Amino acid sequence: MPSTKSQKVAKAVNTEDDTQRFVKKQKDMYKAIKNRRDEARSRIHKNRSNRQKGLQARIKALKRSSPAKQPGSNTDVPSFDYTAFEALRDLLAHKADIERRIAQGIETLEKAMNTASHEFQVVLRSQSEIFKTATTPANTSAAAASSKALVVKQ
Repeated sequence: MPSTKSQKVAKAVNTEDDTQRFVKKQKDMYKAIKNRRDEARSRIHKNRSNRQKGLQARIKALKRSSPAKQPGSNTDVPSFDYTAFEALRDLLAHKADIERRIAQGIETLEKAMNTASHEFQVVLRSQSEIFKTATTPANTSAAAASSKALVVKQ
């Protein structure tokens, strides 16, 4: 017995173009994340080197401004060199604080990238579920139409 129009199985929608567009968007998003990560790392490296250069310049200036030790002076007695040493110690502590803040910034950036990656995975799963369910309702609606089998002629 020939199948009627209502009994024909619904053809799957051609999702190849949608899939290709989705894959292209996925690749573009990955490239954007990678570029942002690389730019952030280069900015951090540049800032770190600039700060170190600034600290080295300040150390040289302090060395130039501190008076030279006179021969025969007692080394146990604090002198002007001691204040220069304190300034140097403060600069090194400031440098350590800056490095700690940079490390925290990197951790925050990595967490943000992981969040973006997780959100992207959620979108990917939802898109795949949409593609899977797109063919299922078509099959069930065809089966429901065949059970009612009302044909209206105009």
